[in-house]
Amino acid sequence: MEGQYLFVYGTLRPPREDTPSEDSRYYPAIADYIRAHQPATLANAALYDLGAYPAATPSDGVIQGDLLRVDAAALPITDRIEGHPVYYRRAQVTVQTATGPMDAWVYWAPPGLTTGRRQITNGDWFQRHLSGSTSDQLAPDPTKIDPVLRALVTRFADEACSWLSTVRPDGRAHSAPIWHVWYQGRAYVVTPARSVKVINIAENPSIVLAHPDPLNPMIIEGWATAANHMRALLVPLFLTKYNWDISNPDAYATVVEITPTKVLAWGSYGEGRWLGQDVLQVW
Repeated sequence: MEGQYLFVYGTLRPPREDTPSEDSRYYPAIADYIRAHQPATLANAALYDLGAYPAATPSDGVIQGDLLRVDAAALPITDRIEGHPVYYRRAQVTVQTATGPMDAWVYWAPPGLTTGRRQITNGDWFQRHLSGSTSDQLAPDPTKIDPVLRALVTRFADEACSWLSTVRPDGRAHSAPIWHVWYQGRAYVVTPARSVKVINIAENPSIVLAHPDPLNPMIIEGWATAANHMRALLVPLFLTKYNWDISNPDAYATVVEITPTKVLAWGSYGEGRWLGQDVLQVW
């Protein structure tokens, strides 16, 4: 097909004069492929603030966004940015525009990703600071979490070091030992802004975290993104675990948030395979 319609509601939206460039940081990746765009809304959906980017889920509500007419070559780029089909999932929806309804692609967030995150009740990523009363989801019910998974995550969180594997832009693999903390279902790493891992993640957010014990391995497949907005919350965690003060961003300027998409483990501490939506419940 010569053209596709894509409804965007977050960091792929065309920037505006009154919005920070960071709010549209992935737009430049597809700007050359956009042939037209107009405001649009998506009904029966809810928008959540994940800090660095938003998440949309089918629900009650209306999301404000933009309908893009793009060259077909743009979709492989947006699929990579959104992690389709292992992270966000691309699906067909009908959106409303000033000229009537239009069928378009949208990226839905994976199950569990919005647990405990603030809903943007006005449905507008650009105007989320004006959002009125929120409907934060409750923390997960600990009685519904697999005790084996909980024990494995606790062991991983307590471990002093893990190995982070990323992929360079030219396709070569890169692996490095890192310090990490666990917070509300996600792992966090702090690293210099121009480190190899940060450069790699900007191009390909798909990563692997591995527990260092070769006899009782735990492997976390995940999706990584810069999340500097989390620094203040993470300061006490890094201080407690490593006696490391990350509050000064000069030396370690980038906080990396890793959202699990799959966990595999075997050995004497338990074994199994869990989807990311299960791991995200382990706070």
